[in-house]
Amino acid sequence: MGELKNPGKILTPEFLVLNAVLFISYCNVAVFFEFHKHLAALPIAPGWHGILIAFFSLVVLALRPVISPFFTPANARFWLAVSSAGLVPVMFLYGPARDAWNMALVRGIHGAVYVVMVTALTSRIVACIPKDRSAQAFGLISVMTLFPYAVVPPLLEPLTRWAGGFSRVLELSSLLFLLVFPLLPVIKKPEGDTGASTGKFHSSDLWENLRDPSVILVLLLSLLIWTTFTPVFYFLKDYGRGIGISNPGWFFTLSTFTEIGVRLFAGSFFDRMDKRKLLAFSMVWLGLGYPAILCFRGDIPFSLLGLYMGLGWGVALPVLSGLVFDVSAPRFKALNTNLSMVMFQGGFFLGPLAGGAVLVHWGYPALYSVCAFLQIAGAAAALMVAIPSSVQRE
Repeated sequence: MGELKNPGKILTPEFLVLNAVLFISYCNVAVFFEFHKHLAALPIAPGWHGILIAFFSLVVLALRPVISPFFTPANARFWLAVSSAGLVPVMFLYGPARDAWNMALVRGIHGAVYVVMVTALTSRIVACIPKDRSAQAFGLISVMTLFPYAVVPPLLEPLTRWAGGFSRVLELSSLLFLLVFPLLPVIKKPEGDTGASTGKFHSSDLWENLRDPSVILVLLLSLLIWTTFTPVFYFLKDYGRGIGISNPGWFFTLSTFTEIGVRLFAGSFFDRMDKRKLLAFSMVWLGLGYPAILCFRGDIPFSLLGLYMGLGWGVALPVLSGLVFDVSAPRFKALNTNLSMVMFQGGFFLGPLAGGAVLVHWGYPALYSVCAFLQIAGAAAALMVAIPSSVQRE
């Protein structure tokens, strides 16, 4: 990795621009909040809905480990331009896709182009982070990944009416990628880049890392939390409509702003606590929230439940990221951070796939009850994570 021009300085123009591109990329995920409703309006059997929602993440999950070694801070700008240009026409493919096979093809193409964008973006943004400001940097990055979930879902309902359908909203959202191009000149090639940031490891290194039970456990907990998050994100819209909620998107607006607030104001507090106990507590908190989704009625109580769940996610996810760092050997910290991002994509694949199947056969009560059980079980497992003594003394 090239030398940083401003050691210790984090809010550089390049870092801010990369975060703006990150925001745009996550808007492209958040806009699919109403995708389940869109599928229900098409002549596609309900049994396909979860599969089609999950297929995008399956493609990202499969391709990211394969293509990651080819992306460096030096070539990131080129691939950001290519993928941004590719995502514009991809969003226009959803309208003509009216059956399961064509929709699967579109989801696959979308996932393939999208994974190029986020992989290139990750390779460059990590190179901008000073070693002594990593916690602050990742906190700001996480806010950029969360903010689209706060602002996009409640806008989709009026936008869909105004644009004349969900497909038209997707087409309009493609225009966001045109905003990437005037930002690209700010993204510079690192001086003296050696490609060290590609994250290449020999297979023996990978197996050495994965022989650590705590690493495996933390990664599985990450997969569990994201897997149980997605049935809320993708299926809450239709559930809320079914119980008379006028705009379920406000649930996510409140939950996401709560997450952002927790991360901005409580980050230093997390580092002073036992992260295992804090993670376990937050997972129990979330485990109690899933059954509450089935009990709360009315716009205000339902939306306020978003505050409750936002507190749980706002604590669990940054604490989990901290645990990934704490349990990893120094040379595997970056690798395990990338693996935790793979778990994120894995959750966005498994959650809709398994959740869609549960929903079709047993309905919403079973779906959110299973999520609650998994959270409680995960809380017990979190207490079993072993943190190196050197970290505990710090």
